[in-house]
Amino acid sequence: MGLPPDDFDRDPIACLQRLRNEYGDVFAFAPGKVAVARPAWVHWALARTNRETRVDAPAPPEKLAERPLLRDRVETWMATRRTAQWHRLGREVAERTAPVIRSALQRFLDAPGRSPIRLRDCEHAVLDAAGGIFVRDLEGDRRDAFAAVGDLLLEAGSASVQLPEWLSPLTRRRRRANDAWIGALVAHVGARRAIRDAAEPPSDLLDLLVDARDGDRPAFSDLEVAQSLSINLENLYTVGGTGLAWLLAAHAAHGPSRPAGVDREEWNRAVVRETLRVYPAVTLTSRILLEDTAFGDVTVPAGDSVFLSPLLLHTDPRWWREDPSRFDPARWLAADVHDPHAYLPYGAGPRICTGVHIANAVLETAADLLADRTVTTRPGPPRRRWGAVTTPKRFRAVVSRRA
Repeated sequence: MGLPPDDFDRDPIACLQRLRNEYGDVFAFAPGKVAVARPAWVHWALARTNRETRVDAPAPPEKLAERPLLRDRVETWMATRRTAQWHRLGREVAERTAPVIRSALQRFLDAPGRSPIRLRDCEHAVLDAAGGIFVRDLEGDRRDAFAAVGDLLLEAGSASVQLPEWLSPLTRRRRRANDAWIGALVAHVGARRAIRDAAEPPSDLLDLLVDARDGDRPAFSDLEVAQSLSINLENLYTVGGTGLAWLLAAHAAHGPSRPAGVDREEWNRAVVRETLRVYPAVTLTSRILLEDTAFGDVTVPAGDSVFLSPLLLHTDPRWWREDPSRFDPARWLAADVHDPHAYLPYGAGPRICTGVHIANAVLETAADLLADRTVTTRPGPPRRRWGAVTTPKRFRAVVSRRA
């Protein structure tokens, strides 16, 4: 029937590791589906997206496809990404917004009388900490409308069976919530455009996208701006929130302690890098080949999906100077840590995460705050719930200040 191996759904990475050990660094695990497991090949497939490869994404529900989806219109989508990357989402913005991020995370970690922290709480915390970088007035009804979409996305992504829309009340609820959110955001974009003074410096990504020009015309329509903002916020919410949950889980399981003589900021970066290495939110992605491609001695035909796993690279001892099976932030204090392209927590190439610096700023700030706190989770090592975004399974965490 052309199905993957029986153990793929239970643990796709362990399955791919087994097949890699048996067949080498390029192998088919189902008809038309090939995995590659060498850093240079993975990086090539990611870096050539939109040229020799394209994103292998599931088709959206029919009703969602009625509106032109920005992800599917490559030139427009990439133009909005360049606007975000070049002008708004660099280190300077992360540094300038650091006090807001820190204040929001401190309130989150020290909220009095709260029940154990769950994944959804982490997603809301990251949205409150950094959502204003994208839309400065993301508050009130607008914030609640987006959170409703994000919560339904999390619920749908964790379902063990994906039903067709006509059978799934959850899918229909998500579509209605998404339509309400996009409608409200389009109206907000139009209102901002009407009062926007281009002589004023931009205050958020919304201003930047509204200001962008194509000759004497706006570069993006109100709907395109709304869609771009929604995608960026969705990534912040799901991937950023999952990153924060993994950081809490790693802190509870491994209790990283800063060595004597190591700078605090340097150690925070090391803890975050190690957390993203061992617990990346995106553990498996894929690209469709646009032309026949040779990986070593194997030629994969155009049209096949090539599967790429950051986690597979992150845990392969061939590419790491120190044992990658251990959670050891101190490895990142060395000058030479891994082979080129063996570390890809945010992807690579033109589709690399636009919010890399923002995500790192949030996680490094959280790591700094956790240095003075104790995190308690379920006993035992963290377990994964596999999906498009891999989350901690049955995640619950209690954070308390150290005496």
